[in-house]
Amino acid sequence: MMYNLEDLTYQFNERRDELQQRVGEKRGLEKRIQELEVEVAQLKVDAATTEKAVWLLQQYADFQQKEVIEKIEDVVTSGLQAVFKNPTLSFKLYYSETKTGNKKKAPEITMAVFYDYGGEQVKGDIRNSFGGGLSVVVATLLRVVVVKFLGGRVRPILFLDEPLKDLSPEYPEQDSVASGYRDRMAEFLRGLTSNTDLQIIMVSHEPNYAEEADVDYRFHGSIGKSPKVTKTEKQELDGGM
Repeated sequence: MMYNLEDLTYQFNERRDELQQRVGEKRGLEKRIQELEVEVAQLKVDAATTEKAVWLLQQYADFQQKEVIEKIEDVVTSGLQAVFKNPTLSFKLYYSETKTGNKKKAPEITMAVFYDYGGEQVKGDIRNSFGGGLSVVVATLLRVVVVKFLGGRVRPILFLDEPLKDLSPEYPEQDSVASGYRDRMAEFLRGLTSNTDLQIIMVSHEPNYAEEADVDYRFHGSIGKSPKVTKTEKQELDGGM
């Protein structure tokens, strides 16, 4: 069978178009997979956040829970306002335990944020507000609350392992000279340790956290070689990070 150049060119173009279509479909699927992975990670953050708050409130008697909730709201609200530079932001926590006869159902907890938009107060969804970064900050702040409330006579120590890796490093374009979300979160944590007896031990790849720390350990190395550790101590370790 013989083919002329025109037939071969037609078949080549046809196969090329088909390949390009398949490549486009593959890229679309890869993008969707990435989106789903982000959604799954966000759901895990939400579940962990809710679990921490429920567990904390269960440690207190009914008459104490209102006071505890107010303290939780104050800490989280202060952190959100500092990180997002929005004084209208507020955090609310709703906790309930229902009974059916003599049986007590599992406690339920819901969380929401409120902020001014166009002169009106808006109730926002924690998962989706501020590009999803708000839930990351709330989860970290709730960990701070749990450690602080349950420290008792023991000095509270909070261990954080890449807690804000999913938080955007940059502030929105309307304030290009402002420091990033991560910078302000580091500053807020620094303020907590300075004003309380809380100590934070954090593992991070972000140099801005190291800048806020009292003691900074940096690990340098490569695959197959033992890491070298350098230590920088900025002041006496009295609380701090």
